[in-house]
Amino acid sequence: MGRRRCTSVGVVALILLLTAASHGRELPFKKSEQSFVYNHTLAKTLVEYASAVYMTDLTALYTWTCSRCNDLTQGFEMRSLIVDVENCLQAFVGVAHNLNSIVIAIRGTQENSVQNWIKDLIWKQLDLSYPNMPNAKVHSGFFSSYNNTILRLAITSAVHKARKAYGDINVIVTGHSMGGAMASFCALDLAVWIHDSEGNTTEKICDDSGEDPDCCRCVSMFSLSIQDHFTYLGVDMEADDWSTCRIIAAQSVKQFQKELSSNIIMTKHNVDVSIVEPSVQTDWSSSR
Repeated sequence: MGRRRCTSVGVVALILLLTAASHGRELPFKKSEQSFVYNHTLAKTLVEYASAVYMTDLTALYTWTCSRCNDLTQGFEMRSLIVDVENCLQAFVGVAHNLNSIVIAIRGTQENSVQNWIKDLIWKQLDLSYPNMPNAKVHSGFFSSYNNTILRLAITSAVHKARKAYGDINVIVTGHSMGGAMASFCALDLAVWIHDSEGNTTEKICDDSGEDPDCCRCVSMFSLSIQDHFTYLGVDMEADDWSTCRIIAAQSVKQFQKELSSNIIMTKHNVDVSIVEPSVQTDWSSSR
């Protein structure tokens, strides 16, 4: 599937904060007031970020020295690496200086994670309460994986910190499979609660109908090839190691914070996050 024109379908790469910064370099794609022009290099770059977040060696990922941390993503500045051990979730937030953007990548289904597969199958529609979105419903498993776990608080906190350091730069959210679904919720969350937008923007995909028969429908809904879902634009989109949701990190990585339920945030900067559970509240901002 990676060789076909439809390969970018299935990877969510949502561009937020669409107004260009008054300083620094702009994102390498053309934009008008109402649409984006597809940029293959940008798409491939975001696919590589979505692939890198699957890496199991957290030290290599945190220091951006992993086998997938090169090519178009070289020079990426990792700000926070977030691991929810209990729910088998992983994400990172950092700054891509060549894009002049904050990049957020969220991992998709870990192939042998029971927690992830259960969430994938909880398809019941859930009412979504956001401003100006009457009667909106979402996949409850995907939404709870983002909204009701450490991901939401840790990601938004890291974005706040990066904005303080780098100013009003762009924010890009990317992810593959389940990670793409959570990236959609993350992008919505940031757009509603963090981003002060200068007007509405829209994305144009393939053609004016919203679905080009030669693009979005190029893979049959009855196709049974799961391998088509694991390669996009020639980039591997699965974990590098078939294992349980375990943590691999060198002792040399000292700057991390650990919450009582074993959630971990590795960060080069203070992250103001409070985790509230039924009987426990942990305030990391005062632990350093």
